[in-house]
Amino acid sequence: MRKTIDLMGMLALIFLLFFSLFSEVSFGEILTIKHTVKQTFGGGQSPDDARISAMAKAKREALEKAGTYIESLTVVKNAQVEKDEILALAAGVLRAEVISQKNYHTDDAFGIEIIVNVVVDTSVLEERVKKQLQDREHLTQLKDTQKREKELLQKVTQLEEENRILTANNQSTEKLKKEFQQTSHGLTAVDWVDKALSLWDGKKYTAPKKAIEYLNNAIKLQPDYADAYADRGLAYVDLGHHQRAIEDYNQAIRLQPDDATAYNNRGIAYKKLGQHQRAIEDYNQAIRLQPDGATAYFNRGNAYKAIGEQQGNNGQQQRAIEDYNNAIRLNPNLAMVYNNRGVAYNNLGQYQPAITDLNNAISLQPDLADAYVNRGNSYERTGQYQRAIDDYNEAIHLQPDDAMSYYNRGTVYSRYLGQQQQAIEDYKKAIRLQPDLVVAYNNRAVTYLKQGNKKLGCRDAQKACALGDCKVLDLAKKERYCQ
Repeated sequence: MRKTIDLMGMLALIFLLFFSLFSEVSFGEILTIKHTVKQTFGGGQSPDDARISAMAKAKREALEKAGTYIESLTVVKNAQVEKDEILALAAGVLRAEVISQKNYHTDDAFGIEIIVNVVVDTSVLEERVKKQLQDREHLTQLKDTQKREKELLQKVTQLEEENRILTANNQSTEKLKKEFQQTSHGLTAVDWVDKALSLWDGKKYTAPKKAIEYLNNAIKLQPDYADAYADRGLAYVDLGHHQRAIEDYNQAIRLQPDDATAYNNRGIAYKKLGQHQRAIEDYNQAIRLQPDGATAYFNRGNAYKAIGEQQGNNGQQQRAIEDYNNAIRLNPNLAMVYNNRGVAYNNLGQYQPAITDLNNAISLQPDLADAYVNRGNSYERTGQYQRAIDDYNEAIHLQPDDAMSYYNRGTVYSRYLGQQQQAIEDYKKAIRLQPDLVVAYNNRAVTYLKQGNKKLGCRDAQKACALGDCKVLDLAKKERYCQ
């Protein structure tokens, strides 16, 4: 069933009546919020400038009215969302679409009329809002965009008042033309950034090349738009262009030196390039600027953990755990923090705390495949082999294209359960998914040799050697299995 509702300041009352009278049929309904803005123009304000500001105003006001409904959702009330975040939430989960625009004139003015619709699907809205609330960094991006738009619309109102006074006094409005145009460029740039942010799915851009195209347009209009550079950096990271991302973060930081998020995200790009120390320096700066932000602690912990794994350094693992502790203190609902702290405990050989953390991660996010893999590793190391197999099975169910889950399960079958053929099948799947997974070739080589299949065992050992690890081949030659 589809309903069109003309709210015009009555939205809160209508929603209250609607849900009190029809609560038993409201779920799954599609509501359409319709909003109209009429904008006069003349003097220093061109028709194009009037159209751009009218569209921005109409979309914003329609989303504000939709925000009244979003504010009533239980998930929003429970999250104790700030007033200034409601509009950002609305912008993140709903789209305001222009359905009509036309010029009009009266006896003493010309104008443009913009009609906007916001469609609310009540069957999916709460889940979308919940997901948006979990992505605080993206919510901050949306808040910043809405703040910039609000400031530009306030500037338009100021210019319109000046324009009205000058026109009424038959004075020249020529000096206002450039200011109107600059403000229109700013509003259009905000719209391009908004289009790019709509492609964010909570972890990455669904279409990073399209996002870059949108952000290029914003930057062309507003070369000093720091957030546009920072957002484009995220898109470059999604494409694996980490150096280009760093260049964008550099520009964002130059324009806005107190932006903790830009430092944090530049740190991520450095980490992906293997430059862990430079990443840590950026995370330090992000924490200095925003000491109550869990994300930078989490990411710095990841950098320390990576250094510890590379160097076999338990001190770095402990530093990682300290950062994860801080991240959990600031936000106890982040599944990946528990997951990664569990990995750090595994690296230190502290398997019971690891299992506790991984249980917490799975409780918070039951579809987190990595947590099942890592808990499987803990069970394997504590001799709980069937539990390990069960966890690897679940990880494969959730993420069937993850080579390491098959590899880990194959290792348990081969080393501990004596099920060599099942191990070989798992190694085959791991290699098919990741053809350069050298440990899988080595383990399959050993398994073949256990079965007495020297031909296939030696072939796998040679392949592993070609990929850079000759330990198994050297041992096989020493034992005269391979020539």
